[in-house]
Amino acid sequence: MTMRSTSSLFAAFFVLLMPCLAAPKLVLVPLTSRLYVAEDYFYARENSLVYVGPDHVTVVGATWTPQTAELLAGEIRKVTPKPITEVIDTNHDLDRAGGNAYFKSIGAKIVSIALTKDLLRGEGEASVRQTKSFFPDYPDVPIVLPDQVYPGDFSLQNGAVRGLYLGPSHKPDDIFVYFPEEKVLYGGCILKEALGNMDGADLVGYPKTLQKLKDLHLDITTVVAGHYSAVHKADLIDRYIEMLAQYKK
Repeated sequence: MTMRSTSSLFAAFFVLLMPCLAAPKLVLVPLTSRLYVAEDYFYARENSLVYVGPDHVTVVGATWTPQTAELLAGEIRKVTPKPITEVIDTNHDLDRAGGNAYFKSIGAKIVSIALTKDLLRGEGEASVRQTKSFFPDYPDVPIVLPDQVYPGDFSLQNGAVRGLYLGPSHKPDDIFVYFPEEKVLYGGCILKEALGNMDGADLVGYPKTLQKLKDLHLDITTVVAGHYSAVHKADLIDRYIEMLAQYKK
């Protein structure tokens, strides 16, 4: 990694970190009758999602560490007694997969596409070292690989939770998660109010992936971003395409 990319990565992390310097916390905020946004203010703020299905709970985004994952599980127990049986890693970064060990310990399956598992296997330990260089109190997180792996798109909760892989974007393996009954799209690291860290982004593929999303003509009223403020309208997709176009110039 070049000095420039390292500096820009640190700057992006710092911008994300500023709102949570005072007192790290993790809160669960209702979005619909079935969906909750998990706002994780540890390290760099990230937003995950929790879907409470008829029989079990699906978590979208494993959070930063086993400790933050345990905090999230505690918040989930406050709203439902249903077990957490599956956790989706929406990419191989630690803000999406660092909590895998805890969820695995309580019997949940870790779900991802095959590319995410491969990248986590190959880059996970280096990601821990790099994250510790930005956040010295970040623990030595064990790398736990997904055990329910799909080649591409997948469905959970009898189709109520749909994982969509449309190509490279923020990272090579990022996926969207769509909730058709709620008309909610989880954009994860792909969609957010600012570009954020672009060091690993595919600048050619990114806008093509977002155009593929638009071409699906999904019924979307709400987009949940993986970083910064969580809840947005569907126009965030077009705004992000425009931000990418301006960035390339």
